[in-house]
Amino acid sequence: MPSTAPSSPTVAIARVLRSLGLTQGRCCDFRVTGEYRNGERIGTFVVVLTSHAEEVVATNADEIERLVGETGFPFRVSVRYFNGKSHPVTNIANYGSRVRDAPPAPAATEEPTPIVIEEPAEAEAAAEEPLAAPGAKADAAPELPPAGTTAANFLEGARQRAWGRERADALGWSERQAYLVASAATGGLVYDRHGILRDRPRPGTLGAQVDEARLGPLVKAGFLVVTEPYGPGSKRVGITADGRDALFLWRVHRPTPAVKDRKEEREDLQPLIGGEAAARFAQAWVEGRRRAEAERAAFYAAMDELHAWEDREEKRAEAWAKVQGFTHRLGRKPPAGWVPTDEEIAQHRLNPQVVDDLRAEAAHPTPKPELPKSGPVRLVRHAPLPALDAATEQLSLFAEAA
Repeated sequence: MPSTAPSSPTVAIARVLRSLGLTQGRCCDFRVTGEYRNGERIGTFVVVLTSHAEEVVATNADEIERLVGETGFPFRVSVRYFNGKSHPVTNIANYGSRVRDAPPAPAATEEPTPIVIEEPAEAEAAAEEPLAAPGAKADAAPELPPAGTTAANFLEGARQRAWGRERADALGWSERQAYLVASAATGGLVYDRHGILRDRPRPGTLGAQVDEARLGPLVKAGFLVVTEPYGPGSKRVGITADGRDALFLWRVHRPTPAVKDRKEEREDLQPLIGGEAAARFAQAWVEGRRRAEAERAAFYAAMDELHAWEDREEKRAEAWAKVQGFTHRLGRKPPAGWVPTDEEIAQHRLNPQVVDDLRAEAAHPTPKPELPKSGPVRLVRHAPLPALDAATEQLSLFAEAA
């Protein structure tokens, strides 16, 4: 064990487990991670990845608790045995309660397990087997409950809640940005006839002026959209389907709002994961990459054509200089349509291929190829997402929340 005191629970438990000969990492015996609820870390737990590590932890459960307790970061080691199996399932965490099951007694009629020496080929095949998922048994695949049962519905609900929490945490809204989306959902965000953005929580009032720069990232990410004028010189800021879903996730899971200043609130936001805007951005990126690949292929093809033309020009110029007796031909070019005579060809032993190129060039001059002009890669711009009807939006939100 290192002489220096650990600085966190993660370091403390990792040192103790490594002192027992276990290796740490994703493809090793264990890894240490945190448990989060509503965006806040509530504790630290160990994910045991191999059956060998499960046996070591179960055998040294009390010793692990004693050693890690001496560091000032206590952990609880639970050992469970399911379905009468002798293989333990362990849990190490610094929160929750501890459970210790007694190992099952061996059956009286159970024959002793023969010792099998594993061949090298079998050992390599076993090493290539994927690691068991955290908390799952190594000797059998986990059994899922039948569809439609209470357990299956509970697991599906847990999966949906975890997915919704992940989408809500990825929004990255500040409190003011969340308020703008909620205000747009009620139809209270409008431009007056002077083009000033105002928040009118109650119809007929002047409303507070809103910094229009804070609206841009929400519109660009597909949560809000500026609609056509619906009154004399006025426009309304409507909410899209992505904005409705994001607002519902924000209210249900209540992630910790991001702390942003005025400058940070003008930075781009991530679209809703799994939303229509995210799908459009992904499609635009794919189309942009496809267009860039086509432009690059066309550029390389034109470059090859230019190099071939320059190579032919160089060989024709060398033949002309050889016939004229020029030692240095810098700045001198053969006249257009020049073709050597048969006597010059025989006298200077010119390359027949070069002579054929000269004759073809004299009959049909080939202009110098030009490289295509290429600009920066630009994403495909899609039309803004349509705004939802204000009345329908409010009824939908209340129905989902209920």
